[in-house]
Amino acid sequence: MVNYLPPRGIGTEHLFGIDMASEFYLVHHIFKPDMAKTWWEHPDGDLNEEEREKRTKRWFDAGFVNHCFMPMSKDGPMYCVWEVKDGVSATNFQDFLDSPGGVERTGCKTINNVVMKVDLELTGGVPPYERKFA
Repeated sequence: MVNYLPPRGIGTEHLFGIDMASEFYLVHHIFKPDMAKTWWEHPDGDLNEEEREKRTKRWFDAGFVNHCFMPMSKDGPMYCVWEVKDGVSATNFQDFLDSPGGVERTGCKTINNVVMKVDLELTGGVPPYERKFA
């Protein structure tokens, strides 16, 4: 049997047996009928570097970090891995995703966001990405 978890005691002591300052979620984004083109063509997709940095800081200050964006095609589906700061509820995270300030960038409800919490107990406490909230 292959073990994909790092062994305890080899630089991982901090991962085991203590509360962490964040949770991880896999989000499945599903386009509503005939809305993919609207979502991709929205100006938010054309943000310059400075605007992207401001958005990233705004998200971070609200308790959210998007670690990766994985579209399967322009018609969907899309997946993301998000880190959510401790103390932010799953409901608040869902509301953020569904808002114009989140991934629902068009403000016209183009996607459904299915939020799934990653159970880090099943990974021995090892998060999928380095934590941004300490």
